[in-house]
Amino acid sequence: MTSKHSSARVIISLSGCLIGCLFLSSCVTTAPNQAAAEPVSAVAHDEDSAAEIAIEGETRPPLERTEPTSASLMHRVFAAELMGKEGDLQAAASEYLEAAMESNDPEVAERAAQVAIAAQSWQQAAMAADRWALLAPENISAHETAAVALLRLGDYTGAELQMDHLLELMDDRAKAWSLIATLLGQTPHPEKASKVLQSLLSRHGDQENADALHAQSQFAARSGNRDRALGLAELAIAVEPERIEFVIWAGRLALSLEKPDQALDYFGRASALSPDDHDLALAYADLLARNGQEDTARATMAGMKQVPDVMLSRILFEISAEEPGTAEELFQEFSRMEFSDPNQAAFFQAQAAEALGKTDEAISYYGSVDSGAYALDAAIRRAEMLASEGHLDQARQELDDLRHDGDRAAMEQSWLTESQLLRGSGELSEARSLLGDALEQFPQSVALLYSRALMAAEQSDVHSTEVDLRIVLELEPDNAAALNALGYTLADQTERFDEARRLIESAYALQPDQASIIDSMGWIAFRQGRLQESARYLHRAWRLDNNPEIAAHLGEVLWVTGDQEAAMEAWRAGAEVDAANSVLQATLDRLGVHL
Repeated sequence: MTSKHSSARVIISLSGCLIGCLFLSSCVTTAPNQAAAEPVSAVAHDEDSAAEIAIEGETRPPLERTEPTSASLMHRVFAAELMGKEGDLQAAASEYLEAAMESNDPEVAERAAQVAIAAQSWQQAAMAADRWALLAPENISAHETAAVALLRLGDYTGAELQMDHLLELMDDRAKAWSLIATLLGQTPHPEKASKVLQSLLSRHGDQENADALHAQSQFAARSGNRDRALGLAELAIAVEPERIEFVIWAGRLALSLEKPDQALDYFGRASALSPDDHDLALAYADLLARNGQEDTARATMAGMKQVPDVMLSRILFEISAEEPGTAEELFQEFSRMEFSDPNQAAFFQAQAAEALGKTDEAISYYGSVDSGAYALDAAIRRAEMLASEGHLDQARQELDDLRHDGDRAAMEQSWLTESQLLRGSGELSEARSLLGDALEQFPQSVALLYSRALMAAEQSDVHSTEVDLRIVLELEPDNAAALNALGYTLADQTERFDEARRLIESAYALQPDQASIIDSMGWIAFRQGRLQESARYLHRAWRLDNNPEIAAHLGEVLWVTGDQEAAMEAWRAGAEVDAANSVLQATLDRLGVHL
């Protein structure tokens, strides 16, 4: 489990932010209060640039259990929940499946499918989801879950039947085809998946439909055939040239294929189709700059409406271009401008000042944001900057004042931030105590419980860590962050390896592309002596996230397997990121290694 709970904020460059948002698939972070995963995200393995698809058009409330109709059913449901809380997801899945087959309540079948997916028991998941779809035939999520499980089992015929239902049920044809492309793109047999897609297209008469062509392009990208993906994207644009999402997708594909001229053309066309889209125009400007057209990029941004976020982006652009004089001139111009929303302007001015190293001005600007959508973020960032400048007491006082306005979000965030500031100053016990005070007021706050658990783990207080994380998992059984944190703690600080492995694997089933979870998969494999498997996971985790804790783990595995040269290389790479990382230093000290 890599450390992901620092509250420090980073001013993101124009290139890193905008190109990342528009050209690449969204990054997945493990949020402390993550909600239960939807069926698609539970099995996503998207390492390409294809966007993740979320179903809309259906709101799914938390599962409300109806009173069981028999003592047997009641016993099965309660037994399954107890087993799940104890970490035995396989047994829980079996009990829930029996309950689903006995009950006519679709919500019991839904829960059975969720637990089976968390346990990676795909046969049980398919049976439970099929039962769910039978009891709730118009429920889109039921058919989607069944399709996912059947694809995992290699039952392409059964999955095709479920996708037929999705196409019939979903009113939005574009979303339906995108969902199907996403599901099929995650399978290990693209040739079989392609046959299913072509069969569906033929049966529904959508071979020349622009949305279907776009979906085929997405499928081709997910299957690794990006040249075909670009060709299909161009066909979709030929059918509907005004569809901006098609044009942006083609631009992303061109970028991934290292065809900058085509990418520029497509993003230029997209910007022309939506001239008021600031993010798109700024991303286009950044692409121009990255291809040596800095002056055109500047002209593009200068021609936009000079609202606060555009001014900030122009300043960041000049900083990135190593033109500090121009950046300073723009900052002074920004300071003289008047805007309809002074709080929004002050927030962006503060970020610009921070990027230019004008710490006192940044703190002042953040302090002038007294209301509106940016007020909480500004107050939190101001406190962090005050603490970094040696004014911890003032920062704590301002955070305490923030808690007096009665807004729960502000109260929780202020406690979390203050505890992180205390932790950063070496006052870990006081930080935990502060979170204890906060939890007296909000005893079921997932964010507060999770943060306190991580701090307890830092102090090797396994019991307290487990208590808090078990409460989180009672509140949110599919919280991948909590499953991973508890599993890693047990793997790292106890010998309860089998239990740790079950927890980490449950987290991995929910978020298989999260670097911190992959790191934990590698670490439990190492602790159990599965060294080759451990190295594979840790190499993958390092590719996804150059975190020094991952480097520490990878180096240790390589060291134990006798590849000391590669181990030293891994540790040195981690030290380049953060030589003071506690896990890295502890590993080197324990092994008696000097870099």
